[in-house]
Parts: sequence; C-alpha cells; structure tokens
Amino acid sequence: MASIKSLLNDTALYGLSSIIARLLNFALTPLLTVVLTKSEYGVNSLLYVSIAFLMVILTYGFETAYFRVSQKKSNDETRVFSTAMWSLIFSTIIFLTVVSFLYLPISKLLHLSDRPYLVLWMAWIVAMDVLAAIPFARLRAQRRAKRFVSIKISQIAVNFISCYAIFLIFPNLGFNLPDWQVGWVLIANLIASLFMIALLLPEFFAIKRIFDFRIWKTMIAFGLPLLLAGLPGVANEMADRFFIEYLMPLPSSKEAVGTYSAIYKLSIFLILFNQAFRYAAEPFFFKESKKTKTQLASVLRTFTGVLCIAMVSVLAGLDGIKFFIDPKYWDALPLLFILLLANVFLSMNTQISMWYKLSDKTHMGIYITFAGFVVTVVGNLILIPLMGIEGAAWTTLSSYLVMTIISILLGQVFFKVPYDFIRIALYLFSAIFLGWVASENMTNYFYAGTAALAMILIVVISERQLLYRNSN
Repeated sequence: MASIKSLLNDTALYGLSSIIARLLNFALTPLLTVVLTKSEYGVNSLLYVSIAFLMVILTYGFETAYFRVSQKKSNDETRVFSTAMWSLIFSTIIFLTVVSFLYLPISKLLHLSDRPYLVLWMAWIVAMDVLAAIPFARLRAQRRAKRFVSIKISQIAVNFISCYAIFLIFPNLGFNLPDWQVGWVLIANLIASLFMIALLLPEFFAIKRIFDFRIWKTMIAFGLPLLLAGLPGVANEMADRFFIEYLMPLPSSKEAVGTYSAIYKLSIFLILFNQAFRYAAEPFFFKESKKTKTQLASVLRTFTGVLCIAMVSVLAGLDGIKFFIDPKYWDALPLLFILLLANVFLSMNTQISMWYKLSDKTHMGIYITFAGFVVTVVGNLILIPLMGIEGAAWTTLSSYLVMTIISILLGQVFFKVPYDFIRIALYLFSAIFLGWVASENMTNYFYAGTAALAMILIVVISERQLLYRNSN
C-alpha cells in the first residue's frame, strides 16, 4: 500500500505540473494575441510547431529507451544514462552545426528570409530541450517527482514572466526595445531554457566519461521504432499549420495560421479536462485491479462522458472564454466547435489505443496513425484551397475520427473489448447537438447554460449506478 500511495502521489504531482504548465502557457495567449499581429502570431505558431516536431526527431525515442534499458538488471544505470547523454549531445551538436550553415535557405523555406536569425534562435531552444530530455527522464525513474515538477514549473514561470516583462513592463518603464515582435517570444523562451539547464546542472555533472556501444545499439533498436510510430501522429497534430501556410495566398497565409492557432488555443480547456481525467479518474477506476477488458470499456464510456461535458461547457461559456484572445480573432470562433469535437475523438483514441499496448500489438499503432496522416494530407490539400482555415479544421476532425474508428474496428478483431457503443454514441450525438446549440446561442446565457446542464444530466443519469457504487 505504501508503494501504491507513493505512486499516486507522484502521479498527482506530475499531473499538477502538467496542468499548471498548460495554464501558464495558455495565460500567455491573451498577451500574445494582443501585442502580435495576426501575421506575427502565425509565425510564432509555425516556429513552435517546428520546435515540437524537431524535439520528437532529435530525441529519437531515447526517453522511453532509457526507462526500458536502465531497468534491466544486466545494465548499470549510470552507464545507460551517460551513454544516452553522449549520444544526444553528439547528435545535437551535429544539428546545431547543420542549422548554422543552412539557416538562410531554411528561413526562405519558412518564409522568414527577412529574419533568418529566428531560425537560429529556434534551433538553440530545440537543442536545450533535447539535452534536458534524459535528465528529466532520470528524475522520473528515480521517483524524484518534486524536483521534476519544481524545475518544469520554474521554467514555464520564467518564460511567462519574461514575456510579460518584455511586452508590457519594460515599455511602460520607458525602455525602447527593438520591434522584434515574435523574436522577443523566442528570447523569452531562450531565457527560460537557459534557466532550466542551470537547474539541471547536478544531473549534467553526473554524466561519466562512458559510452557503451552495446547499450547504445540496444537503445537505438528500441527507440527508433517508437520514433517511426510517433511521427505520423505528431504530423497529424501539427501539419495543418504548414498546409495553411503553403496552400493559402502568401500575403494572408501567416494571418490565417495566426487566426487558426489562436482559436485552437481555446481548446486548451478540453485538454485540461483530459489531463484531469488521466491523472485523477484513471487511478480511481483501475486502482489495484488488473487492466481487464471490462474495465477498459468502463473507462472509455465514462471518459467519453467527461469529454462531452467539457466540450459543451466550453462552448456554453464561449462568450466569456473568447476574451482570452484578442477581438481580432473572434470572427473565427465558429471553428472552435469543430476543433473541440476533433479533440474529443483524439482523446478517446488515446484511451482506445490501450488495446494494442496490452496485447503487444504496438505495430498496429503505426497503421492507425498512418491512416490518420493520409486523411490529414489529402483532406488539407483538397479542403484548404476551397474553404480556407475551416477546411483545416474539418480535416483535423476527419483525421481523428478515422483513427478512432479504425482503432475500434481493429481492436474488436484482435483484442475484443466490450465497449458500450450505445451509451458512447448517446454522449457523442448529445454533445454534437447541445454543443451546436450552445455555440449558436453563446450570448443567450439561458440557452447556453441549459445546453451545458442537459449534457451533465445525460451523463450523470446514465452513469448513476457507477456513481452510486463508488460513493459508498
């Protein structure tokens, strides 16, 4: 029981840090959507999508590989840690060298030829985040959750404070800063990343002059398939910004990216519901029991209900939530209904994917994410020229819906879970209808509030037996 209690405490800490980090990042949205033009906010979004994508490639699955290889009794953890770190240090140096020579053509590719230095700054942010990946993984492996959380939150807080200081405090104090727009956002991130590296110095000093080629080959063999499996999924989540950038007319493409990204930011509320469920409700349902098929079905049904309540609640409160972004983006608020529904299916798919993890059929994940990626590419190529950013939103929804359906169908063949499809469908169709009612009447608080209350009642009444059983 003591070990279980410790695990739950660590889980709560990691969950808290994730939620606080997302909230602090989201709290920058009101500032950045005001101080940056639509075009500059679009540039900011493209740069951070690039950072996230490069992070996946340059860590090449070594975080998970470190956990796997270091836990083998035949391997010394220090040798594994040092080998992993020297590998990432070497590959990161190569990455920085290549970018230093090619940043001019890269900046042209990103339509940033007037500010090529942004590419260099972005590369340094990526490099520091990559080098911090294994030290953070080691803290998790050592169950040092408090240190992990304190560093993560401190980094986000420094970035948050730096942005507000640069854009609001310093100008009001009379400092005449250059008009670098999104460049200052990257500078604030660089300051935060340097602060993070400083806090992680004890972990970096623990690196030994050891490189075990046998361990490295084992980690590569374990990590690269994870990278290949994860890339289509990452592309699914991020490619839409680049499709908007390159498929829409150039003078307005970055503004379109900025508008789309600002609206997408509002879906953070649904993501927070997702985080809260994953870190709180999952331990509640699973507890000490084995992950049986019946439990998986129960979790998905209840999880879908929570997601649908979150979706309708966000749309019901949109008249207030919209003030988190600048009014210049409000004309695109109808997109939020589509993007929230897309995130419902993405979150569902995260839970459904447990079937191929539990049945040791992880290669199925590659097929599922690749199918979603094909829908993303084809859908964006067809719909963005026809519908603009609305086409990107519908493509995102279609991609996640296809992935969810394929995952369910394959699961019913290889690892049949007795999902309650009737109640899941009830929740989804109710959320679609009530969400539409709430979004169409967001200024009419009676209709919007009634829609949210109705969604809550549908789920609560449907789950009354489960709620009663767990209240006793």
